[in-house]
Order: sequence, then structure tokens, then C-alpha cells
Amino acid sequence: MIRVCLFLLMLITPQCTAAQATRLPLNDYFAETWNTRSGLPHNSINSIVQTKDGYIWIATWEGLARFNGREFKLFTRSEITGLPDSGLRSLVPQADGSLYISGARGGISHLRKGHWSAQKNASAMVNHVLKTSDNKIWLALEGDGVAYRDENEEDKSVLIDLSAYRLVEDGEGAIWAGTSDGLYQIKNKVAKLITPKSGLPTGPIYTLFMSQEGQLIVAGEKGAWRYVSNRFVSIDEQLDGIAISSVLQDNHNALWFGTINKGVFRLSELGLERLDSGAGLPANRILSLLQDRENSIWIGTNGGVHRLREAPFSAWTKKRGLSGDYVRTVLPHSDGSVWIGSSTGLNRILGDKVESISLANKGDPLSILSLAEDQHGHVWIGTYTSGLMRVIDGKIYPVKSRDNGLSSNEVRALLFDKQQRLWVGTATGLSRIDPDGTTLQYTTKQGLPGEFIIALALDGLGNVWAGTGVGAAMFNDVLGQFKEQAFPKQFNAQYAFGFYAQNDLMWMATDRGLVRFNIVTGDIAILGREQGLPVDKLFQLVAQGDSFWLSSNRGILEVKQQQVNELLDNPQKSKNKRLQYQLYDEGDGMLSAQANGGSNPAAAFHQDGSIWFATAHGVSTVMPERLKKAAQISLPTVIESLYVDGKSTPLAFDGKDIILPPGASRLSFNYAGLSFIMPQRLNFQTKLLGYNDTWVNRQQLTITEYTNLAPGKYTFIVRAGYPNGQWQNNSKSITFVIQSYFWQKLSFKVMLFLALVILSFALYKYRLYHFKKIEKELTLRVIQQTKDLQQQADAFAHQATHDQLTDLPNRRAFDTWLADNFSDFKQQSLPLAIAIMDIDHFKRINDGWSHIIGDRVICVVAHLLSECSEVDTSQIARWGGEEFTLFFPNKTAQQAALVCEELRMKIANYDLSNIASDLTVTVSFGVADSLTVNDYDRLLAQADQALYQAKNHGRNRVEVNNS
Repeated sequence: MIRVCLFLLMLITPQCTAAQATRLPLNDYFAETWNTRSGLPHNSINSIVQTKDGYIWIATWEGLARFNGREFKLFTRSEITGLPDSGLRSLVPQADGSLYISGARGGISHLRKGHWSAQKNASAMVNHVLKTSDNKIWLALEGDGVAYRDENEEDKSVLIDLSAYRLVEDGEGAIWAGTSDGLYQIKNKVAKLITPKSGLPTGPIYTLFMSQEGQLIVAGEKGAWRYVSNRFVSIDEQLDGIAISSVLQDNHNALWFGTINKGVFRLSELGLERLDSGAGLPANRILSLLQDRENSIWIGTNGGVHRLREAPFSAWTKKRGLSGDYVRTVLPHSDGSVWIGSSTGLNRILGDKVESISLANKGDPLSILSLAEDQHGHVWIGTYTSGLMRVIDGKIYPVKSRDNGLSSNEVRALLFDKQQRLWVGTATGLSRIDPDGTTLQYTTKQGLPGEFIIALALDGLGNVWAGTGVGAAMFNDVLGQFKEQAFPKQFNAQYAFGFYAQNDLMWMATDRGLVRFNIVTGDIAILGREQGLPVDKLFQLVAQGDSFWLSSNRGILEVKQQQVNELLDNPQKSKNKRLQYQLYDEGDGMLSAQANGGSNPAAAFHQDGSIWFATAHGVSTVMPERLKKAAQISLPTVIESLYVDGKSTPLAFDGKDIILPPGASRLSFNYAGLSFIMPQRLNFQTKLLGYNDTWVNRQQLTITEYTNLAPGKYTFIVRAGYPNGQWQNNSKSITFVIQSYFWQKLSFKVMLFLALVILSFALYKYRLYHFKKIEKELTLRVIQQTKDLQQQADAFAHQATHDQLTDLPNRRAFDTWLADNFSDFKQQSLPLAIAIMDIDHFKRINDGWSHIIGDRVICVVAHLLSECSEVDTSQIARWGGEEFTLFFPNKTAQQAALVCEELRMKIANYDLSNIASDLTVTVSFGVADSLTVNDYDRLLAQADQALYQAKNHGRNRVEVNNS
């Protein structure tokens, strides 16, 4: 299933923290940038506007671009006869949906309902066009002042010998002009310069803006001012002296200021904030500002277009005050705060404030794995290396460790049961600390399926559940033992990463999907890839409203509880049904789609309605109730083009039918939904009246083709919709007529039918005679084609897993080996070593001899490594570039290092004179094994660190990671 996302949260204005709704800080908006590499004709964005139909239009020095959310369509003077020039200065949308486009050479064009009409050229570059309430056109000209056009379209000057930049009309019909000489007020075509007596200092005025309250705002070389009671008052003293080029008021009544060289400022209830190139802007020179209908802020710079939006997910990171970005656990507290445990410390978030919680006795930062709250509101902490700890009066104090009762210092799960006994899940077993301080230990001898404890939870009946790396178990308080709840073999599940109790059900997030277990009946079922889940490995489940929220390494999944239960209750009836889901990732505001698991709680529901997720880059939070409102936003649909047999056909915007010639055999309709947040995830439906009167789901496809339509009249209709939302009344249609040849008329068809009846009888006799011969030929052809297809499939399969240059297995093959074998070696307590090898100073070979010589060197090294592989039963793969990886089953790192040392010497001593004179090659190895790590990603990281050490220590050596 294609990932879907309700991506219009930004229209629901404030973001929420743990306790209250606040504006998102300017630097924490989700940002995207487009430039010439994205399809724009030029990086200087002179003007950016949105027309009534929903399109975003961008004026540059190299043409006009229209953006539908997926791609830019470019318009230049050579293509559009009504376009004044390719160098465009300003765009001015009108209430009737039309658009005025003005050029650098004085040209003006009017685009209305798809038709371009050139206006009379002005005397100089047009910086701005204003159509006043009396339907007159006023022009702000570069070097030629201000002019208006009379009934004969003759330009009448009101101001001369200056540059005018911006015009605006107030509620009384007066026109205000920002110019190089300052601000002018024009009444009855008479201009008056505003002097410093009014509070406005001398100097150029670059932009004017009429606020939603009808208040004039002016900005220029020395700052920005409001017009209040016939005087100009500085908007903010911090802006005084800053050259401001553009002004915008957003739907929160915040003011945005684009500057000449200092980026963007926003003045809101959060105060005056700044966003510049150091915080992600493509450039500090701001040329234009826009808030679109979805409330995104578009910033036109001389380095491209930058867009800010409030995404469905917001993130708390080190940048916003967390101790570290690698977050493992989140705990919503009963006092409304949220506690965050990361690899480098503990934090408490309340409102928009972040507090760091440190050790009472100074020491190295703690690596936090788990959190829990007791009945008194105290927070307990499970750490990676320091055992169990507790927060008292804002400081962290040790409670228990391996030295005084715990089986391990690695505490991944904590739970207080109904008797207020504290269960402590560690890497080597489970401990229970009773209120009187008694500590009991539970291992496989007491019924646990495994001793690596990942998760703990209470079910609806008060039973304690433990999740391990080899299954789950429920504690029997009477017997004082655990009863293993084995996953059926067909589930192929092992890890129980997280639990969610719901009445008589216990839901388990596993490495093969979502497991549902009925505590009363013992019935068990799994929701996995077979039912439509896009990922196998799930870490945590949080229920909110009618949805389940599931964390994974590929993002956050939202599924409907009702559909999940229907699929699990009736697996046979639901065989042909697929799970409908939404997958949220980096495009929705998450800084990393990798949610973390193996610690608890890794995700949790907060009392304010938000859900918090631990990720590899901060903690991500979402407010689900706000997402439901997104589908109510109006979504325009447009038909952009029609191609007939590969040739573009003009669309009729006047309601008339499009007449197509006889023989039109292939019709292609291109359409779009004008949402700019994540338009690639919109859904579309089409129908063709005269051919098919029912809606056809096109999913995310934006093109529909029809072939071999009969002559006649048809109406093509398309509508766009948000994922999982109701279809809106936003359909667009065009009607066309395919004309017919004479032989397509009814009379000709009747005569042809009679002739065909006679011919058919003759052909019948002929075909009967030759049938056997044809059947034999076809059978032989099918056999040959089947053989050819099999050979081609085998070749493709080989190419997918082998490097083209060396014919060695590639990185994908190596990752598969490692992933498939790592768990087996760990479970059997067998060593497994890997090595990453890098050719030393390979760039010098490419630069000194050539890339061809470099490729030959790579092939020689690959051959030498392959010889070792045949002798030593190791696996070898080309990792990429000049890097190779070696896989040593049943070997420790030290044993593998001996093999690598032999290889290093063999390669260093190898005679390469037949490739190039004076050419020698050395290599460096980084070696690690599985004895000290619990996942293959960490094993790779340790080998990579060892390789880095080898390079730092002079190269041409073998380094073993001993951490």
C-alpha cells in the first residue's frame, strides 16, 4: 500500500506541548526549499503569489513558474505570446482569479481563464501593478515614478524621476506609494510626500501592506511603521535601522518581515524572532512573502523558495533543550509534564520549558533506558550501565545495581503493579522489589521464556506481563511463576517489544507484526505483512480514539482499531481485504522516521490528547484529534492538460466542447489536487461519461489514459481527496467530441457486417484446416519464451545482489547475510566476526593514474579477497566504492584479525606492475565480533569504528574493536 498522510495540520493553528497550546517557535517550523535543481528557472524569487484556483505562481529573472505541488510548469516569452518578457518583476493576483504579470522591460500581461493577453508596455520596469476600486491600473515604475492608465490606455505620470516599488489603496480610496524618495500619499491624482513630522524618517520605502484591520504598514530602509491616528509609529524598536523589503500578516495576526540582508523576522505573541541562512534559509536576501490557503509561509529569496509549515508532528531535540537527540523512552507524568530519557541524560518538559535532571553526585551523563512513576508521583529510572535510580527533589539518586541485588545494570523496563511492587526488567533477568525492600529474581527457571527483558505491562485483570527477546510471559501470583505465552510457529515472531492492555485483550508489538491475545479464551492472532502492514517490526502501541498508533523503524503507523479487529476476527473473509493505514515520517515533521524500541515506554499517550514517540532524533509528538479536522479543508482540483496521440490539445476554459479529429486513439488527461503540503499523497477518482458512469479509484496517479474510444461525445470528470477523508464536491470536468470517419457511420457498418459474415464462413474453413499447425507453432514459441524469461529473471536476480565491476556480492547481499545469521549466532552463543576493509588513499590512485586503473585495482583486490573466501569459508562483499566487507562465521574478532592480517600483507606485496608502473596498494581493516553487541547494526558500527582507528593510526593495518 502506498503510504498516506493527513498532512494539513498546519491549518489547525497552534502546536501543543504537554500542558498548553502555544505558537511553534519560528526556528522549529518544518521547512522545505526549492531552487533551480528542483525545476525553478532561476533562484531569485522576485514575486510569489497564489491565485484563486489554488496554483502557486513564481516570478523570476528567467521566466514564470506555476507550481501544483508536484512539479513546476515553466512559461517563457518564447512560448507564451502574451508574456511580456522572460525577466519578470512582479505578480499581482486579482479577486476574479486573474493574474497581472509585469516584466523587467516594462511589459505587462494579464492571464485570465487560461488566456494570456499582452498589455501596452510601460516606459520602464514595472515593480508593481495596482488595480484600484475604480478599475484603474496604477504602475510603480523603476526610475519613472508612478503612473496610471486612462480610458485610452495611455500612461499618465503622477510622480517622476524616482523609483516606485509598491502601491496600495486604503479604505478611503487614497493610494500610497513606496518610493526611493520615501512615502507618498496620492489623492485625486495629486501626490504628497510624507515628511518626518508624521513620525516617518526620511529614506526609501520598499514595501506597503494593508493589514486585516485596515491599518497601513510601511517598511523600508530604516525599519517598519504602523499608521496610527495620522502618525507613523515604529512597529518594534528592534527593527529600527533594518532594511525591510517585504511584509506579510499571517492568519494568527503575526507580522512577517523580509529583509534586504538579514533574513526573515516574525513579530508574534512569542516576541520578535529571526530566521536566517544560519537556521536553514537558502539566502538572507528576501524578495517576497506569501501565506497560502493552507497557511504555509512561502519565502522568496535570491537563493530559491523556502516554505515553512506546522507539520502533523513536532519534535523536541537537543536544539530545543533536551540532553540528547537519541531518545529511548518517554513518560507522561500525572502532573502534566513529560519525562524524556535519552542516551545522554534525563529531561522534564512542562509547557514549553525543558528542565535537565542531573545526578545528585556529579558524574558522567546517564544513558536512560526506561522510566516509571509510582503512586506518589516519584519518577524511577532504568539506565544502561548504572542500574535502577530514582528522582528525589529534582536530583537523581542510585537505588539498586548489580552490586546490591539486580542481576544486571542494564534496566530496559520498569513497572509498578497493583501491590506497588516494582518490577525491574534487565538484560539478564527480571527483579521484583517489594514495598518492604525484599528483592526476588526471576529467570527462565521461574518460567520466563528468555532473560533479556524488553517490556513490562499490566493487563486488564492486574496480571504482570514480561516481553523478552524470545517471547512473552504472564506472571501467576499464586504459583509465584511466569506462564510462557509462546507465539505460534507460523507467526515467526520472537521479540515482544511493547504491550497494550485493552479489557480482556493484551496487544503485543513484535518483530513480525501486531499480536492480539485474549486473556480469557487464549485465542491469539497476528496482524502482519500478509494483512497489509508495511513493516514487520513494531515497537510500541498507543490507542487513541478509534485508532492504534504503532511505532516502527520506518515511521509511525496509524490504523483503525475496528478494521484491525475485523481482519483478525475473520481472517478468511478478510483474505482479499488490505489494511488501510497512514505512515508518518520525515515529510510530516519527524526529524527521523526511526522510532526506538527495546526500552519502555518508547511511546505514550499524554493527558492533553497528544502522543509522544521516542526516535533516533529527538522525541516526536502528535495531536491526533487535530488531524481529523484536516480532511475538512477545501481541496481544489484542476485538469492541467490533455494529450491526444501524444500531442498537447488546448483546453476549453469557456465551457465549449473540445472537438477532436477522427482517429483520435489515445487520450491522456493530466490533473492535480492543489494542496502543497504533501500533494504526492492525495487520492484521485475519475470517470468518463459516455464510457463509464462510475468513479474509478486512481490512488495517487495524476494521469489517466483512454485508448480506442468510439466516436461520440464524452465528459471526463476528476476529483481529488485527502487520505481517509470524505470526497469533496471539488470535481472538474471537460467535454470533448471525437469525430467519426465515413466508415464509422451506421450504414457503412451494416454493409460491412454482411460482408464479414460471408468472409467469416470462408475463413472458418481455412482456420480449421491450419489449426493444428498453428497450435504446434504456438506451443513451441511459448516454451522458448518461457525459457528466455527465466534466463532473464535469473540475470536480474544476480544483478540485484552482485556488484557489476567485481561480480562480488553487493551491500544488499551482505546486509541480508548479516541480518539472517546474526540472531542465530547470538542464540547459539557462537562467535561471529565481520571486517570492513578500505583501500588506502584510493583517491590518489584515481587522481594519479586514472579511474580505469582504479577500477582494475579494485578488481585485483576483490580477486585476492575471493581467494581467501574460498579457503577460509568466509563471505566477502563489495560494500561500496573502495570498501569491502568480510563475514567470518564461528570466529572471534581476534581470529578474524589474523586472516585479515594475512590478506593485508598479501595485498601490500602484490605485484601491480602489469596494471601501472610504480603502483602499490595497501589496505586497512576494521574488525569486530558479536560477543559484546546485541544487534547487527551495532556490530557494523563497531567494525566501522575500528576501521576509522586504523586510518587514524597510519593505515595499512588491522584494528580490532575491543569495546
